[in-house]
Amino acid sequence: MDPVLRPLTLDDVPAWAELLAEVEAADRTGEHHSPADLEEQLTAPETQPEDRMGAFDGDRLVGYFTVLPRGETEGVFAVHVAGGVLPARRGEGIGSRLVTGMIHRGSAVAAARRPDLPARLSTFTVATNRGAADLLGRAGMRPVRTDHVMRTALTGLAAAPELPDGYAVRPYDDSLADAVRVAHNEAFGGHHRGFAPWSEEAWHHQVTASSSFRPGLSRVVTTRDGRIAGYLITHDYAGDEAATHRRDAHIARVGTLLEHRGRGIATALLLHCLHSYAEAGYDEASLGVDTENPSGAGRIYQRVGFRVDKEWTTFAMTTS
Repeated sequence: MDPVLRPLTLDDVPAWAELLAEVEAADRTGEHHSPADLEEQLTAPETQPEDRMGAFDGDRLVGYFTVLPRGETEGVFAVHVAGGVLPARRGEGIGSRLVTGMIHRGSAVAAARRPDLPARLSTFTVATNRGAADLLGRAGMRPVRTDHVMRTALTGLAAAPELPDGYAVRPYDDSLADAVRVAHNEAFGGHHRGFAPWSEEAWHHQVTASSSFRPGLSRVVTTRDGRIAGYLITHDYAGDEAATHRRDAHIARVGTLLEHRGRGIATALLLHCLHSYAEAGYDEASLGVDTENPSGAGRIYQRVGFRVDKEWTTFAMTTS
């Protein structure tokens, strides 16, 4: 009998976490999810229960898919989709069924929000997972982008450079929440492939109200008149530490506004935060970067000590 599809609920979080742990062990994604991470996915704003579906064989969760609307970008409405199948149950057609359902639901979500725009559905997978790549390819999704996850140890760090006159590094505080969101949208909007601006609600849920957000380890660079020139947002995922027994400070978002680039702001922010992580007892830091980032961010990360750990491929398709 085929598994039954139904919406995932908070009661399913333990089973979902167990499935994802088995997926990581098989595919070596390096991603480890805590119950809190999954609870946040289940309560994401602007989503419905049908956007988070599980495939159940009796009481056993054997696969899932999720759909998250992102917003308008480059003349399309962007929707992020994701999914996975229990390794022991692969090859039974469960993945094909889930991908079909994921694409159908993602297209429907986009059509309900912006019927005047085509939908762009995107997902990503670790580059070594050829099975997932083949499955997505058969469904009509094509590779469109390569990202690197980079890591650095927190020993032997270079000193943080002084900023040019008129700039200062300051700690993040709650009064800066929306200003940083606006700065992030400005820094990436119109310059980075597929970037969809963050709404206040989504930013609050996934960044400032997230259990993984570490405001005390996040920083901004401001001008003399108090405007944000650059920012660095740090997260700490409990699932990673539980699985690896290492403390990883994850640089989830870092950027410099266009008019302030070329002045060493990103380098100063990175090194300032790396020293803060070391002082706080972290073992390493990580971040992700588009290999075709137009600002040349990858080179900056390499200069301060980051090295490529894993490669990820984004697959996408556009539906009318």
